Amino acid sequence: MFVRTARCTPHRRPFRASFSPASGQAPARLRLAVALGALLAGAPALSQAQDAGAAAEATSLDHVIVTGTRNSAGAKQAAELKDIPQTISVISREQIELRNLYTLEDALLQTPGITVTGVSSEGQTYISRGFNIDAYLIDGVASIGYPGTRPDLTVYESVEVLRGASSLFSGAAQPGGAINLVRKRPQRTFQASAALLAGRWDNLRAEVDVGGPLVEGGRLRGRFAASAHESDMFYDVGRRERYVLYGATALDLGDQATLTVGAHYQDYLAPIQTGLPGYVGGGLLSVPRSTYLGADWNALDSQSLVGFAELDWRLGDDWRARATFQRASHDALNYYAYVGSGPVTPDNGWVNQIAYYGDSTEDWTSVDVNVSGAFRLFGREHEVLFGADLQKNDYHYEEWRDSAFARIDVFAPDNAIPRPAYRPNSGGLNKTRQWGVYGHADLSLGDRLNLLAGARLSHWKIEARDGFTRDRPSLTDPQPVRLGPWTQNRMPSELTPFAGLTFDVTGQWTAYASYVESLQPQQSRTADGDLIEPSRGEQWEGGVKGQVLDGRLLLSAAAYRIEQVGRAQPDPDNEGFFVAEGEVESQGIELEANGRLTDRWSIVGGYAYNTNEYAKDASNENRPFTRISPRHGLKLFIHYDVADGPLAGLQVGAGVNYYSAVEGGNAQLAVPTVVRQGGYAVVDALVGYRLRDGLMLRLNIGNLFDKVYYTRISATGRGNFYGEPRNATLSLRATF
Repeated sequence: MFVRTARCTPHRRPFRASFSPASGQAPARLRLAVALGALLAGAPALSQAQDAGAAAEATSLDHVIVTGTRNSAGAKQAAELKDIPQTISVISREQIELRNLYTLEDALLQTPGITVTGVSSEGQTYISRGFNIDAYLIDGVASIGYPGTRPDLTVYESVEVLRGASSLFSGAAQPGGAINLVRKRPQRTFQASAALLAGRWDNLRAEVDVGGPLVEGGRLRGRFAASAHESDMFYDVGRRERYVLYGATALDLGDQATLTVGAHYQDYLAPIQTGLPGYVGGGLLSVPRSTYLGADWNALDSQSLVGFAELDWRLGDDWRARATFQRASHDALNYYAYVGSGPVTPDNGWVNQIAYYGDSTEDWTSVDVNVSGAFRLFGREHEVLFGADLQKNDYHYEEWRDSAFARIDVFAPDNAIPRPAYRPNSGGLNKTRQWGVYGHADLSLGDRLNLLAGARLSHWKIEARDGFTRDRPSLTDPQPVRLGPWTQNRMPSELTPFAGLTFDVTGQWTAYASYVESLQPQQSRTADGDLIEPSRGEQWEGGVKGQVLDGRLLLSAAAYRIEQVGRAQPDPDNEGFFVAEGEVESQGIELEANGRLTDRWSIVGGYAYNTNEYAKDASNENRPFTRISPRHGLKLFIHYDVADGPLAGLQVGAGVNYYSAVEGGNAQLAVPTVVRQGGYAVVDALVGYRLRDGLMLRLNIGNLFDKVYYTRISATGRGNFYGEPRNATLSLRATF
């Protein structure tokens, strides 16, 4: 069933030894698989812990679906999702394991209203409501980007996606939304799980997750999780390797405070590429999906380390203070050959290849301190939160690029390309800083009516130094990178307000309306030499949310409109300078269901409709500003667990992702670069069987009908990627 196709030998790290019969030593991945296999086999010995683990899992599921988390994407306080006047999707741990959502990209591909794109295979851009999502939070604490590459979900309990502006807690950002990753936390009762997975293209993965009290009474608790994942790719060259370790401990400091500290490490190797070109004048290629236009030594080799400490201090019955510190570092080495922006013809598939080397180091620091609590005023109870945060990012890089490196035939690629010797010839330093203070109040205006209001005062700046060598370096004549002077871009303190009304219609249904602003700094300059002001986004949203079927199922419907004004536009009177006169508009509706129809039926998914256009633009007025975001999108997954009868223990599930037609490129050039992906649907399915309590065997099939489609498109130069062919993954999961 799992057949490995012939392929070239990919580049691999020199220290990753393969299995040698003479040495008698298996590779690390095999040793880990054997260890986890023994752990799975020992499930009956831990039967007393299974019931506690299952109860904890059910509690966690209800918590995620119904109430969200205490540090969610839309509120830093514990709040029911139906009472947050914005649209939030939650991808729970149950869904992550049920559908084999290994990475953040996997999870976002299954999130309603989200489009995944990007010219690099290892660089993902997420689009919501026509705008990029560039706000990332971990446990509700914002950072400047995510600290790492292709984050593995081994570390996280759930993923929360807020669609729409999120400036209140994330600061300067596009109005598309925010992603909050919720870490696994130490627990007061013992819980453990392990999994082995194997699938097409030599896809092998092992997971383990153990947590519980470390001392009697549970005053000190711990959590450990790890995964090892290796897989070939469906294209001709390439193998991904990802290894993750995570640990956290929580210590009760008396009855009023808890200190939690932890860290995770990820080691990642991938065959980076930039996809396929298109045809001259427009159109996508019709070539085998296995076509790969890089070299057989292409690689992104990265390591990231993230540590955190959180002090949660309960100030009496109604108030609490929380202080969180997070520090992260990421090292990445890129060396690869990629195609230049050269479309081909049906008769001539030759394109230029560019050689690239990049060595970068990036450090993040995030600090967040807030106080929240409840108080009584005018005979009613209200809640308030106020805090301050600081976000820092330091990025250092050296790189080398050779634009006349080699050529490759798109229709008959030869990936055995000699690897050049690299000497950096450019580099730079970037220092980004953001800090702010924020406040949020939930005011009870009546038995059913609440006013939510807040504001953030933000400050942002970036300092940069770039440099080059004087001449092209060589092996015998390396040149130092000479950095130029510092340049600075500073956004003065800006206020972004938030306001929302919620009305409890029936106790199960809540109607809401909200208004929120966002700010996005810009780096273009006016004719006077000044930086143009940040663009400002305004979002109006209204909808209803219903928590039905005894709280098992959350339904939501929302309509929204976003206007972003003050975007940089070329100055018609001063060539090379800009004015802040561009405007764009986005509007649409979103419908979503998340939870259980019965104790055995679950449903997750939704429908999204979006239109967007340039409302004021020198050359694109009345045209869509994000054409790679579909107008119509449907993502739906249902799952059924047979409880009794002759088929007791059987699980079945099916899902469909549908997208309407999208475009990329530029139709206004003398030679258009437009590529178009027509509407398509991809169907997934699964079947599983519970071998005994706590032990599940499951087969997941992706792209069940082997649909041939492009999952990402860009233009005729490069950046077009086929979706995965039909594939199957067999998993064995145990909970103890």
